[in-house]
Amino acid sequence: MKHDPQGPASLEDVSFRIPGRGKVGIVGASGAGKSTLIDILGGFTAPTRGDVRLNGVRLEHANRAAWRSKVTYMPQNPYIFSGTLEENIRFYAPEAAPSEVEAAVVAAGLSELARELPHGLQERIGGGGRALSGGQAQRVALARVLLGKRQVLLLDEPTAHLDIETECELKETMLSLFQDKWVFLATHRLHWMRDMDLIIVMQQGRVVETGTHKELVELRGMYYRMITSQWEGAR
Repeated sequence: MKHDPQGPASLEDVSFRIPGRGKVGIVGASGAGKSTLIDILGGFTAPTRGDVRLNGVRLEHANRAAWRSKVTYMPQNPYIFSGTLEENIRFYAPEAAPSEVEAAVVAAGLSELARELPHGLQERIGGGGRALSGGQAQRVALARVLLGKRQVLLLDEPTAHLDIETECELKETMLSLFQDKWVFLATHRLHWMRDMDLIIVMQQGRVVETGTHKELVELRGMYYRMITSQWEGAR
């Protein structure tokens, strides 16, 4: 994958197979290619060489829109459009019942914000409205995911703006959401990896290791060095 035809490849020789639904963790240093891989998996951009296949069918322009309709995307910096807080939460599910919206608000930890706002869920946010912090925007994005009920989740550093205590509070909610779905989680926070069915380790645009947490620890390669370094840095 090249963003600039004359520049270096963002991804190169990336090949892996995911057999059915499950939780896939994508890890690597900044610039390793995690976000580019998420964009390709979501059909938001097309690889300049090679392809993505779904049940053996090549993902191309003709069926990319149909694939995206099954995908919920949660980026590091979620898009908050000009509208009410409730309208933003309903992004993937505009027809959801009020009780479902309320449940998503509670599960995403937005209840306190909704209580503090003068107009509650009807408070206008985004352009021309109240500005949200990075952490609040990520909670809105999480509420969208909870409400959307789509079967494919693409999460690109979804908790980057949350402190570790808040992240741990939301972790169980997110893990329960992952059940029976196809999840791709790109993150620097490696504590998630024990709960993944498969881990893809990336370095400089290439896949250098794949396996479960246990398998990669026993391999004592790049993943092992990453978790050792993160653990030592936390002490």
